[in-house]
Amino acid sequence: MNNYTANDISTFFQQYDPWVTHYAVLQSEWRPYGLPQSIINKYIAKVKNELHYALNIFAKLLYPTNTNYPIRKPYCYRPLTFVTIEGARETNDPEQTIHANICLGNIPKHLTATHIEIYLRYAWHVRAKQPNDIFVESIKDYPSDTGRLFRYVVKEGQTDRSKAWSTDGIWDVENCWIPHQALAAD
Repeated sequence: MNNYTANDISTFFQQYDPWVTHYAVLQSEWRPYGLPQSIINKYIAKVKNELHYALNIFAKLLYPTNTNYPIRKPYCYRPLTFVTIEGARETNDPEQTIHANICLGNIPKHLTATHIEIYLRYAWHVRAKQPNDIFVESIKDYPSDTGRLFRYVVKEGQTDRSKAWSTDGIWDVENCWIPHQALAAD
């Protein structure tokens, strides 16, 4: 067993604080209410797969005249993404969904939060067939420091250490991406 905690994950995210420009929440169609953890784990895997698909579409939408940039040169053009999955345990709230929190960066500077929301909505709702419940906010509009945001996106790992780092834990490592070459040039 490893010793990673939610604080370790938050601290890792904070290294990239200067490059995070937006925060998004994508609700899924799956609800953990009254389900055994084995079924919830299957839903978590589905959310991660749908998110992988949607993030690939989203990355291409950022460069409409050169949609292959994020594929051919991901270390320059693919967005910075830190992803956590929330609602991944049984709950007494029948309205709670399993959803993704995404910290984004390396987005073309001319795009606003509205543009990003439109692109994410297309990728998540239209293409991945997930709910239209999407929230996007610019970090500069976030009411607090990004350190607080990073602690917020790992909050479920704060309450239960086993949620911080496991195959069905809160950190969706597979959907995280750090475009090192772009960050070094910035």
